[in-house]
Amino acid sequence: MIIDFKAGTKVCQAVLLRVLKVGNSSNGGVFARGMIEDNSGRMPFICFEAALVEKMRDVEGAVPFMMAGNVDISKYQDQGMQVVIQRLDTLLPQDDISNIVPKGNFNTKEYETKLQNFIRTVRTPGLRILLENIFSGPLYDKFLTNPAGMRLHHAYLGGLLQHSVDVTSLAIAMAEQIDGVDKDLVVAGALLHDIGKLREISQEVGFPYTNEGRLLGHIAMSALMVQEAAAKLRMPSSVLEKLLHILLSHHGENEKGSPVACSTKEAFIVHYADEINAIMNQFDTYEGKSSWEFNKMMGRFLLHDKP
Repeated sequence: MIIDFKAGTKVCQAVLLRVLKVGNSSNGGVFARGMIEDNSGRMPFICFEAALVEKMRDVEGAVPFMMAGNVDISKYQDQGMQVVIQRLDTLLPQDDISNIVPKGNFNTKEYETKLQNFIRTVRTPGLRILLENIFSGPLYDKFLTNPAGMRLHHAYLGGLLQHSVDVTSLAIAMAEQIDGVDKDLVVAGALLHDIGKLREISQEVGFPYTNEGRLLGHIAMSALMVQEAAAKLRMPSSVLEKLLHILLSHHGENEKGSPVACSTKEAFIVHYADEINAIMNQFDTYEGKSSWEFNKMMGRFLLHDKP
């Protein structure tokens, strides 16, 4: 595991490799710089092998490889450690990749039970059937294991299930303290707000975006998936419109990616429940040794209290 790497040692393991720069060195050779990652952490790498550097020119995003090299001290990384990569091979079926497939620290069965219990609380005609239809069959099986993000939050197997259920719990807690809120709409909107990520984010190693995901994005795809499912039901148009508004506005503002801004109580509730859960996940998944960490999603340092 990367967290156990020590300067002066040789290493060989499966990693996710991100190329940040490819260029020419002062001696006329070539080099590539970037980061290697596994479930334990990240570390910079550098590579001077011409054949490998050429291979890295085509690497986009996080790509899994079997990597071998030496760990040394880098003068470019504030005297921190780096790996000098000497070999990079495509993963084989027999390779152990358990260290690069992130898994969430939660009980899937408990969350599946919570999900089903939330669905059973919905009484609005059409909404309950819609939820039961969407959360069934192969789509439901995928929902139980899909990540909710590539890197920023809940980026591990089952992350979409955990995130959706926790957002629903938070949204219900807020809805119960506010008058005039349609709780069925809140539950349906919270459970479905990220359903489009099933088609946006692949379960392949590194959780790469699909072509459809890059072209349409999960917000639009969530609305399309719900609209397609609702077309087979006799759901009142007024209910469907309010549900779709929650999905389309759940990032809160146009500047944050939502095609429309929140305009209803239910939409605001789901938006803030979604946002606070994504933020709290930054604390839950932090595994660094320092109390302070610069968090890229938040754009600020976060304090992690150590037990």
